Amino acid sequence: MPSETPHVASSALTPYHVATLSERPDLLNLHQETGGSAWPEFMLHDPVAVANWGKMMSYFAGDQLSLLVGDKIAAVVNMVPLKVDADFGKLPDTGVDWGVEKSVSDHEAGIRPNALMGLQVVVAKEFRGKKFSGIATREVIAHARRHKLEFVVLPVRPNEKHLYPLIPMADYIHWKNPEGLPFDSWLRVHKRLGGDMISICHKSMIIPGTVGEWGDWTGQSFPGSGRYIVPFALNPIDIDLERDRGLYVEPNVWVVHHVAV
Repeated sequence: MPSETPHVASSALTPYHVATLSERPDLLNLHQETGGSAWPEFMLHDPVAVANWGKMMSYFAGDQLSLLVGDKIAAVVNMVPLKVDADFGKLPDTGVDWGVEKSVSDHEAGIRPNALMGLQVVVAKEFRGKKFSGIATREVIAHARRHKLEFVVLPVRPNEKHLYPLIPMADYIHWKNPEGLPFDSWLRVHKRLGGDMISICHKSMIIPGTVGEWGDWTGQSFPGSGRYIVPFALNPIDIDLERDRGLYVEPNVWVVHHVAV
């Protein structure tokens, strides 16, 4: 995809500037530090993302956005272009891992994309509470429009689901707030911007590790085999002491934005 032209925009409160990593490669380290700052340690150990991250940053530098307020990064967006079927019922159960691998394989095969898949929107701590999650999502849609792509597809990680790890995602996504909008704040952002909630991708990320690694990642002890609730996981993790294995399977929610090009 061609590089995006930098531009200046503003929210109701805060003027900001958007630049891609192809335009500002000097921001790479700070961009990645900001992107990793919001996640629990175990989320940084998905083997599919780890194996493909370098290629994605190289192939798709023009699709990695930094929203800058002065010389500070207020938010980062990571996206990958790929070809999707317009029958969104065919979006796979493997979510993030599928999109990561497909974007790389599509690029290497010369397949023309028709969509952007959002991997993450992270707002820097200093700028949280200033509506930058919605601002960044609008920038994703605008970026797709500038590149004449038809869709933005997102395996959304609902913000508050980790507070209810025993509730099935199929139930959680139907909870409403008093205004009749989604209970979850991140799903509300997408609803207000016209996104369609399509389906659950139950195996969006699969994160294995030894019992010791899970102890390091979470700071918890696992004295017996079974299912454990760990902070910021959307589901319990499975610990098997005999096999020295811990496994977390992350569910996400497919949301699609149709882009008027």
